[in-house]
Amino acid sequence: MNPGFVFAILVSLSTVGCSQEKTSAKQFDNIALVNKIDFNNPQFDKSQFGCAFLVQYGKDTFAITAKHLLKVMKTDEMKTVSLTNSVKSWSLYSPENKEEFVVCDKLVNENNSQSLDAKPAHDDDWLVFSINNNHSKVKPLQIRTTPLAAGEKLYAIGWTRKMEDGPQRVYEFEYYKTIGNRILLKNIIVPEQFCGLSGAPIVDEKGMAIGIASNGTIDPETKKKYFSPCALINLAAFLEDFELTKK
Repeated sequence: MNPGFVFAILVSLSTVGCSQEKTSAKQFDNIALVNKIDFNNPQFDKSQFGCAFLVQYGKDTFAITAKHLLKVMKTDEMKTVSLTNSVKSWSLYSPENKEEFVVCDKLVNENNSQSLDAKPAHDDDWLVFSINNNHSKVKPLQIRTTPLAAGEKLYAIGWTRKMEDGPQRVYEFEYYKTIGNRILLKNIIVPEQFCGLSGAPIVDEKGMAIGIASNGTIDPETKKKYFSPCALINLAAFLEDFELTKK
């Protein structure tokens, strides 16, 4: 057999093997989406940027993603938690089926007085959008408000920049502890790289939302850095107040 042909086959097989990232066997309904952001200045457009999901609260459905994405994608004019005069449209879609999409309306937690560089802007690392049109079949999540138990299995659902296409990926973690509004998780089955997962929902075994993929936190006791989603307790309180003001 031609040695060059054999080499080509081996390269092909090794490439396929490397692309198969291990994911959890746990399955959920389709709940994850990604962000598509169109700016007034098209050079800043983001066709796929971070993850997102829907939350059902009261009679309304909201689109949720990570607030720290604003700091990463911002134009020179964007100084605060506001999209005014910079972002033309914000939508969500499924990389598996791009015909399923959600068109966002207003940034509900817009705050012109909160600097993107200030620590409080990232303590509650979530953006909340009202929805203009929902052309997706993804399942809106309910927020869990009961305490987590030590060792409880939790799951991050979405896409990383390494795996941007196809069905949502499910990654597996174990609850370790909570520091402030950060949920520290022990790795069980995790992506090769977390980049791109920001904004993804973190859910429990029953698919209840407990956090949003954010960043890492160093445990002051062990000095070890853990993946630490932002808890959604304050988001639930925010949505409660928002619903009350509508009545």
